[in-house]
Amino acid sequence: MDFDLDRRTIMLAVTGSHAYGTARATSDIDIRGCCIAPLAVRLSFYRNFEQFQAMGKAPPGGPNWRTAMENMHKHETAGPIAAKTGADELDLVIYDLSKLVNLCANANPNMLELLFLHPDDVLFASPLWEQLRAHRELFLTQKVKFTYLGYANSQLKRIKGHRAWLLNPPTAAPTRAEFGLPESTVLSADDRNRIDEAITKIIRSWGVEDMEMQGAERDVLRDNMREFWATTLSCQPEVLDERVYELAATSIGLSKDVLAALRQERRYRSARKQWDQFKRWERERNPKRAALEAQHGYDTKHGMHLIRLMRTGLEVLREGVLRVRRPDAAELSAIRDGAYSYEQLIVEAERLEAEMGTALSASKLPKKPDKAAIDRVLQQLLEQAG
Repeated sequence: MDFDLDRRTIMLAVTGSHAYGTARATSDIDIRGCCIAPLAVRLSFYRNFEQFQAMGKAPPGGPNWRTAMENMHKHETAGPIAAKTGADELDLVIYDLSKLVNLCANANPNMLELLFLHPDDVLFASPLWEQLRAHRELFLTQKVKFTYLGYANSQLKRIKGHRAWLLNPPTAAPTRAEFGLPESTVLSADDRNRIDEAITKIIRSWGVEDMEMQGAERDVLRDNMREFWATTLSCQPEVLDERVYELAATSIGLSKDVLAALRQERRYRSARKQWDQFKRWERERNPKRAALEAQHGYDTKHGMHLIRLMRTGLEVLREGVLRVRRPDAAELSAIRDGAYSYEQLIVEAERLEAEMGTALSASKLPKKPDKAAIDRVLQQLLEQAG
């Protein structure tokens, strides 16, 4: 980096569990910030800046950073932990202002919360940051239904996947013989790749991958389309991909023998991929998280974040208010300690998702952000920063 990051930083704050009110004595300290790169960098064709990350290495230093660290040591929950650790052990990410604004406009949960933090969690804020924060309501739109639900469903997917491994762990790597395949593949890798590319192109034309929309919205639409296709093709969701693949393969004239060989090859490769993922999870899983899973039958920390995300998104839709410091922090902590069984967690998640759908239809928030208004705010900040 060829500019003074600290001088160009306009905000630093404690985020994560310390900002939600769910921190433990062993919780990591996450610091997030925002800076405005110099004009020469922003206008350069070969230099660019999106973010600075310093996990496990020394932070940038400077007067703004020192102010932030002084305030962090006064922080109610992060302070005692920070006193035992060095600054190089903090999880620090500082985002470019334009990137942060773009993500907030698209209702990214992690970025939106930076604009709505409790004042005690903001360690350093310049007048430029306060100007942006004064316009924070511009970023609250009905998009939160899709982004918060998308993030929550990502947590749920991990919970279900890990639970399946806990209850029925694979015991051996799959073999080709188990799928009725010879030791050497019938189709060469080149032939298989050409066929896969042709089939993938057809499947993409049926889907939403090339539509101009944000990732979370695309995920929700994709899930709705999957439900539609599963119903139309009269198949279970878990075999939907295989059925769609076969339809696409048939459309390009593949024979039954070639299609059968491809089907078994795909099944073998899928099983092999799942085995590799299981072994990596088994090898790299955090011991503390492993203990939670073993005790409660699922990752209760993921469960806590699942409920937090859905409740937060629901509140935004209903009230137009984003509460980062959670009024239900004690209950969320209890969920992390196993207050919900796995079955109770699923029921609550389904209930909250239904409520989010109802809240969306009645929400007074705009459907989309006022891009022109947000752009004016951003340009004013950039002009002032120079």
